[in-house]
Amino acid sequence: MIQKTYKELVELDQAVGELYKKTPDLVNTKFGYAYKKFSAKNLKEVFNDYGEELSGIRIDNASVDEKTKTLLIAPTVRGFQYSKEGLKAVIKAERELEKKWESKVFDVESYIVKAEDLPELTENQLEIMKGIIVE
Repeated sequence: MIQKTYKELVELDQAVGELYKKTPDLVNTKFGYAYKKFSAKNLKEVFNDYGEELSGIRIDNASVDEKTKTLLIAPTVRGFQYSKEGLKAVIKAERELEKKWESKVFDVESYIVKAEDLPELTENQLEIMKGIIVE
């Protein structure tokens, strides 16, 4: 087990996402298999917990139909309608949540891939993946 911050896990996921976007077949390689296992074991629960807190913030500040007391849905990134004050509160709370989570530390289990099974990686990608996917 090694320890990584939430911010480091997000950077890792973004770096792998960029690799998959550039080379979609990479998901079907030993590297892709290792990352899939790593993600299922380590990221899924962490990202779900963050998403639940984020959803709670958005729901708590959303506008409500006065008559039916139901949330007002909107086709936006946040998914709900907000008053001016509600939107300001959501933005502030989202920033606070991100600050709180970015330094949160998690124990993660590595899934190291042999050097010959790695795709071509930049120095930055290697650094992000060090100890998690690469040695």
